[in-house]
Amino acid sequence: MTVEVEKSSIIGLNEDHLRLNDPTCTPISNSTHVIAAMSLSSCGTQLTEDANNLIFTNEIMSYDKLGDVITRKHQVEIGFSCMYPKKGRVSLEFRAHKIPFVFTEKGFGKFTYQFEFFHSILYNKMVDPNFYPIEVALKEMLYIEIQATSSVANTVLFVESCRATPVDDPNYHIFYDIFENG
Repeated sequence: MTVEVEKSSIIGLNEDHLRLNDPTCTPISNSTHVIAAMSLSSCGTQLTEDANNLIFTNEIMSYDKLGDVITRKHQVEIGFSCMYPKKGRVSLEFRAHKIPFVFTEKGFGKFTYQFEFFHSILYNKMVDPNFYPIEVALKEMLYIEIQATSSVANTVLFVESCRATPVDDPNYHIFYDIFENG
C-alpha cells in the first residue's frame, strides 16, 4: 500500500516528525511529496471488512520529540485505506505449467496460483510438464489441481470457477466449464 501526500497541501508540515500507526515506520519524502509505502500486514495497518470488501487502513500522523515540553508544530493526522473486493474475476491465457503464477495489478493487490494436471483421482502423480500439451479423448476425465494463495494474514483465496474458451474472453459464447461453484 502506498500513499503520496503533496507537501504544499499541508501548511506547516514538518516532514521529520511523521510516522505511521507503528511508530517504527516513518514515511520518506522528496522535494514535493511525503511518501509512505508498506505491505498490507505491516506498519500497524489494520484489516476490517464489510460484506463485500477487505479494507486495510493506516494513518500518517505527527509526533513531538521526546523531551520537548512545548511544541509549535501543527498536528497532522492523514488517514488512508485500500479496499479490495472479496470477489473478483481474473482472466488470463497461459500455458498450464507456470508455477507459481503471480498476479499483481494496481488496485487489486497480489495473489498466486498453481495449476497442475494429475494422472488419476488419487492426485499422487503429477503429469510431467514435458508432455504438455496434454491430449485427451472426448469425455476422458481430467484431474486438475488449482491452488490459490495470498500473503495477507487471515485471508483465504478460493477459485470458484474455471472455464476454457477458444479466445481470451471468459464471456465468449463458446466455452467449456472445467469446474464451477468451487
